[in-house]
Amino acid sequence: MLFLLLIIGCKTDKKQLQTPEGLKQEEYRIANNKSTLSDEYVIAINGEQPRLAKVTAILHPDGNVIQMNEFNEHGLKNGWATYVQNLQVKDNHGRALKVIAKENSQWILQDYKEGFIKLSYQVRLEHDLLVPAIRGGDNGAAYANDDGVMWAGRALFIGGKPTTNIGIRFDLPENWNVTTQWRKLTDAENTFTVDKTNDLFYSAFFAGTHKQTELTTGNISLNIAMSGEFTDEMSTKIKKQVEKYFEYYGNRYKSPLKAQMVLIMGDRSYGGGEVMGKAISISLNPETKKEMVINNGMTNRTSRLIAHELFHSFAFDQLEVDDSGENAPLYEWFNEGFGAEYGAFSALVRTEVFTEAEFLDGIIYRMKEYQTEVDGELTLVTAGNDKFKYSTTVYWGGLMAAISLDFLIRDETNGKKNLDDLWTYLLRTYPKNGEALTLTKIYDATQRLYGKKISDALVNYTSSPNEIPFFENAKLMGLSYENKKMILSKNATERQQKLWFDFLDK
Repeated sequence: MLFLLLIIGCKTDKKQLQTPEGLKQEEYRIANNKSTLSDEYVIAINGEQPRLAKVTAILHPDGNVIQMNEFNEHGLKNGWATYVQNLQVKDNHGRALKVIAKENSQWILQDYKEGFIKLSYQVRLEHDLLVPAIRGGDNGAAYANDDGVMWAGRALFIGGKPTTNIGIRFDLPENWNVTTQWRKLTDAENTFTVDKTNDLFYSAFFAGTHKQTELTTGNISLNIAMSGEFTDEMSTKIKKQVEKYFEYYGNRYKSPLKAQMVLIMGDRSYGGGEVMGKAISISLNPETKKEMVINNGMTNRTSRLIAHELFHSFAFDQLEVDDSGENAPLYEWFNEGFGAEYGAFSALVRTEVFTEAEFLDGIIYRMKEYQTEVDGELTLVTAGNDKFKYSTTVYWGGLMAAISLDFLIRDETNGKKNLDDLWTYLLRTYPKNGEALTLTKIYDATQRLYGKKISDALVNYTSSPNEIPFFENAKLMGLSYENKKMILSKNATERQQKLWFDFLDK
């Protein structure tokens, strides 16, 4: 089997990295031995030239097509294929096939008949050097720092026909290692297996001399990669906070998540993050340490960012959402603002990472930001058509819709129900690979759980260009906005105080 032969029979001197051309003999052995692995990849990275990944693979094309996971939403002129070079393909008889490049990082194999192909190519890591920056940020693509390189699967792997049981092996410098969400083979160095093609594309890894740690909670295992002085300094705090959010989200939403995940954190010139399936990539800007409030050894922004990205994995990513193709923009408000931002802010205050005052200050700041983009035309739903241009409405507007609705629910039900009930219901009713969730079903679920008044309010918040009535609904909880600050009013009734303290989970 190629995968095992590469490990046992072809062990190379780490100082002399194995090149793709050096794999021919073993590639023919797999053809003769019929490996149990469907597709197999070897990734070679030289420590003296870390921004160049050399990839060899054996896979079966999808018809006569091979492709990367690309819909060109990141704005690259030629998609992920922009950085692919020296692509060569041979059939299972060793004959070279002509490769014709198509749009959206696809290639057609001319004269391909049947059977596996042998693929070799290189990918330049320049995604983090673009000016202006790559659309959406390079956390979902690739970057390099002093400790090594981060690659998202969609920016690196060329795949074929969707399959299962995929083998991955890394050929790296002597002192390097790999942190990823894939299952590691215990008897081989830097070798992994991936369940299916989709998990290959929606993945990420860090390869280098970084710090690694692991966290296990229930059915979830999280591998954490941390690189850079600032990140390393906060490594203990990061792990403690991640553990808090894990426990909070799992219990709060009765999450069905059973997974092995990866969290990649590294020093960068900016702060941001992205989720790719079970992979989370977060950049931390050391300058924020000087500019922002330090809370329990971390900036508030960093704490919120981690909680936001983890929410995606526990909630939205566990739903079977009808968001393919042109439908995707319809759910941006629901995923980012209504979901992850509200989930993060409530997690932060309920796990006591944020104080009550910090929570309210953060909400007011974002409400004011959202108000600047209210123009009498834009709605939460339509803002998703350009998530990056209208990010304030998608994120902060979605957050205002969620917290305003939660306040309304608590008031209408006398504290017996809250917005978290909606996520628990949706996760149970529309789990991954089950019936697809649509916008209509979100509104219907709201009516089923809370009644028509609440459902109508949600429809209005998301489909009307009018300003979401956050300040009005906050009064239902006994909150008062005075002198640019929101506080629990001295005139709040006993009932309102109870509603507010229940919200805080006190």
